[in-house]
Amino acid sequence: MKIYLSLILLFSSLIYPLDPDNLEEEKISSRADYLSSEEINDIAINLSKQELKVPLTEEISNICRNNLSAEDLSSGSSWPSFGLDAFNTRNQKNTEIDSKNVSKLKLRWSFGIKNIQVRAQPAVIGKIILLTGSDTLYAANKEEGCVYWSFKSKVQIRNSAIFDTLTQDSIYVIDDDFVVYKLKVTDGSLIWKRKIKKEYDSNTPSASPLQVGEFLLIPISTYETVMAIDPKYECCKSSGAIVAIDTVTGNILWRYRIEEQAKSVGKGLITRTKKYAPAGSAVWNSPGADIEEERIFFGTGQSLQSPASKFSDAIITLDLKTGERIWSTQTLAGDAYNVGCEIPIVRKMVCPKENGPDFDFGASVIQSFDLGGNKILFAGQKSGEVFRLNAKNGEIVWRNQIGNGGLLGGIHFGMATDNLKLYVPISDRWVNRDYDKFAKPGLYAIDFETGDIIWSFILNNICENRKPLYGEGNCFTGFSAPVSIANDVLFAASLDGRFSAHSTKDGTKLWEFDTLKTYKTLNNQPAVGGSIDAAGPVISDNWVFVNSGYAQHGQMAGNVILAFSIE
Repeated sequence: MKIYLSLILLFSSLIYPLDPDNLEEEKISSRADYLSSEEINDIAINLSKQELKVPLTEEISNICRNNLSAEDLSSGSSWPSFGLDAFNTRNQKNTEIDSKNVSKLKLRWSFGIKNIQVRAQPAVIGKIILLTGSDTLYAANKEEGCVYWSFKSKVQIRNSAIFDTLTQDSIYVIDDDFVVYKLKVTDGSLIWKRKIKKEYDSNTPSASPLQVGEFLLIPISTYETVMAIDPKYECCKSSGAIVAIDTVTGNILWRYRIEEQAKSVGKGLITRTKKYAPAGSAVWNSPGADIEEERIFFGTGQSLQSPASKFSDAIITLDLKTGERIWSTQTLAGDAYNVGCEIPIVRKMVCPKENGPDFDFGASVIQSFDLGGNKILFAGQKSGEVFRLNAKNGEIVWRNQIGNGGLLGGIHFGMATDNLKLYVPISDRWVNRDYDKFAKPGLYAIDFETGDIIWSFILNNICENRKPLYGEGNCFTGFSAPVSIANDVLFAASLDGRFSAHSTKDGTKLWEFDTLKTYKTLNNQPAVGGSIDAAGPVISDNWVFVNSGYAQHGQMAGNVILAFSIE
């Protein structure tokens, strides 16, 4: 059993985002009941190679002198959700930052997070920025970095806080136990909380929710892909899902389970352990929504067991009010994969017959308009392909292979659009499969009508002598985090820790800041920068915020949120 636990911890740290300092709360803990919390932590830090050298504190030393008021919420521009708006465009129009002044961006303050990495993307509401670290949410002044109030959960908070754009007086937070909190934004007081019942222990809220009208849409993914490492584990039964909650009452309105209940499909080699399908199709991305047509859209992950499902690696549209499926378009059939496929000693016993390639959708689907004013969807896959789909029926209009693809992208966490071009970050990080070899890491601008590449910016490799500032992670080349737009500027952040601004016209680099540094933070939390991943740049007025330090997948750990402005 200890061997299986070690393998689970090792491969989850390399491929799937588990946090070593929170493993006692993670879904694999049921397989390690005989270990103490200290032993779990020691094993996790060992296997993920995160030797902590930065002391972590919880004290808030930079308290704001004034209380928040309702007027503060409407002062300036906001970034209220992961994708900025319901269409997931990541295009901030209410800012003066452009190609003429972006070179004047300066670091104004930094905020340290009590964790070995900073994962949740900030949210901005007027003068307030919501910063998430480990199990605590901080409401800070976006210009000064002082803290108005903080909210502490019993377990980790992995995702962005979501501002209620309907009532404009509250926010939503979801923790790893699937407890949803509605808080008053001016003081953090609790309005209501609701626990979502999990079908399986492996279900997890990995992606950020979306609020549209009186609906709070919560995506559900699964870590059962890691559990499948154990040859005695009956893989697999869990399914991705979307849950809709009433934002007024906290009541659950509907739940859409992507896969039907799994049935026995045979037994494993040697162990004769039962196998089950269909399973998987996790929702790793924040959904989008068209309020006018009352529909939502999102992408799904791979299947976990053979035979692969027709709903894995798919774009799905649901009715907003009922949760009923309108259409589903699969872009890659036969993609059944779990982490056991990467381990020679158990591969034949646990790996599905299809054996991948694990080209699921991790990036949010974007809605926009074609030249005729028709609604269209854009989806980016870990295969490195970009798809344009008809929003009404899911028909694929065109598809283009931009990157080479791989277990860690391809297109990993998110694209952006200014409704003129589609901007695509490519990771193509090598892991250990043949299709990982021919990497094309960089930024690409894509023509809406044809799917052709208009321009590209190829990222140079600086990793040869580049080391993390603590821990034993590695430097990698590629753009895995989502990109964001401010007028004619595209902001992008890379796995090697660089944060840069580019011209949307031709991709030219206009400004760059190396985040791999040690910082003196406003909250006196020792902090360093590292790999930038999972969360993208957030833009509000003349300010830009970015997380630095993402230790998962063997990358460079860090724990800082950086604030830049042109003022």
